[in-house]
Amino acid sequence: MRIRLLALAIVACLIGPACANELAPELRILLDGFAAHRRLAIGYLRTGNTELGAVEIERLRDRWARDRRALPAPTTSDRTLIAAFAASEAAINDGLAAADKGETESARSLLEGAASPLTAWRKANNIRLFSDCIAEASVRYEALDGYRLRPPNLTDPASAAAVVAAAASTAAAIGQCNAEAPAAIRDEPEFRRLIDGMLNSLRQVHDAVRQRDENYLQRLLSEQRSFDRLLAFRFG
Repeated sequence: MRIRLLALAIVACLIGPACANELAPELRILLDGFAAHRRLAIGYLRTGNTELGAVEIERLRDRWARDRRALPAPTTSDRTLIAAFAASEAAINDGLAAADKGETESARSLLEGAASPLTAWRKANNIRLFSDCIAEASVRYEALDGYRLRPPNLTDPASAAAVVAAAASTAAAIGQCNAEAPAAIRDEPEFRRLIDGMLNSLRQVHDAVRQRDENYLQRLLSEQRSFDRLLAFRFG
């Protein structure tokens, strides 16, 4: 029995996030705060609300400084991480300066790139966040979203099967995120509406394809695009 359980654990480690390293609590707080404020600021900038974006970047800058001061000594001795901190912090400051000048697209681009140094450090150290799962699900979803942009011929068996397969692949990725979500997020009403709504919509794709109802399929794909964008905005 012990050998069987060990084998199962090794398999889980190879195919999933089970063996990812854990973050120090203070570092997780810093990264979670960074991600939350950054998402909101990018959302404002994407819709042209530059002033609100600047306010949120200021909050990001202040929260970042406060959380960095709270980091334990072992964390601040990691030179690679310190370099990632410096690069991300520079992007935050440059993004705020661009927003203050009214350079909305430049500010958004800088903030979108601000996570790259930290993401590279996490990957190098096998550290996974829940937002990684949301990002992976969104990438998986792009194959299905292609049919929203280029409607398939549902009378063609190969095309119909490809749509159903893309929906099943997306549903598997969304289900993985539901399983990975921390308990506080998994039980959050907004998260439940988005996850359950997305899964319910994906289940209907098979019916739309079976009925060869292109309008039905397009309504579902448009609905799923909204779910995907909201999941990325709130939890990605």
